[in-house]
Amino acid sequence: MKKVTIKDVAAASGISIRTVSRVINNDPNVKKETREKVQAVIEELGFSVNMIARSLKEKRTNQIVVFIDQRQGVYWGAYHNEILVELQRLVKSKNLRMLISASSPDSFEEDENDGFYLVKHGLCDGAIIFDPQVGDKRIEYFHERKIPFAVIGKDNSHYETSYVDLDNKYAGYLGAKYIYENGFVHFAFLLGNEKSVVNQERAEGFRQFCNEKQLTNPVIFGLTDLESSYRATLKLINDVSGVQTIFVSGDERALGVYRALAENGVKIGEDIGILGIDNLKMGQYLFPALSTIDQPKAEIAETALQLLIEQIERKDVSAKRIMIMPTIVERESI
Repeated sequence: MKKVTIKDVAAASGISIRTVSRVINNDPNVKKETREKVQAVIEELGFSVNMIARSLKEKRTNQIVVFIDQRQGVYWGAYHNEILVELQRLVKSKNLRMLISASSPDSFEEDENDGFYLVKHGLCDGAIIFDPQVGDKRIEYFHERKIPFAVIGKDNSHYETSYVDLDNKYAGYLGAKYIYENGFVHFAFLLGNEKSVVNQERAEGFRQFCNEKQLTNPVIFGLTDLESSYRATLKLINDVSGVQTIFVSGDERALGVYRALAENGVKIGEDIGILGIDNLKMGQYLFPALSTIDQPKAEIAETALQLLIEQIERKDVSAKRIMIMPTIVERESI
């Protein structure tokens, strides 16, 4: 069966090859009736664009890869999902395509099923990397090959990395300050992987405020999922007497905290306060609704994509480091 070409579409629709090409490339200046006519012929003939051939010709694939830490097979959580939804919306509006790939900051293996295979073979224009860690192998890979990329998080190892990040040190400080100003002096901070730059900075800010007020409140790492959050909370309330508030790095982890407290007859918002970080949509549906520190997901996604596009379009663009300030979202859990 003969392969349908753009010439066939032009002949069948009675429209020039140039205009058909503009329709295929979503040129906004094409008239609506012309676009509809060409699209109808494309569907009737079963025409499809050879994306690999186009990318070789144009030296652009209009495709990006988003790398997320695979977290020992857990991959990503609700925070990542909300960012990804925003990224997908933005990517679509710019006529780009987005592929999501699990990855590891410690090591990675290239195979035909992950994003690094596309990067290696020039089948994407660049990447966005989530959750960098100290000595992140993914970042080293992109720098060595001079491939455009942007980070959601912070890279403290390379001055030339463009990233957008919440001011996580201030987030830790702000959370401790908010709890203290609500009348509580005995509180703990629960965080994820200690190797994470985000968690290190949040812990640093928390400790700074506690030192200023001469408090010795604990910082507990290792909450990697709901189960570990649940277990850590049980241990905390059994081992440490008089805990008035639990500050949780990540709203999703707060689900495990809520469960542990409910099983022990502890009333959240009355017997003990809970403060999260992320301002996930689910937080307002917990009972009582979760007080939290906001990360503006739409702004983070838009900034990260813009940083990447600037590098793709201009090879000589300077690295940018954009920090977003956290804010308190008050609800009923404190």
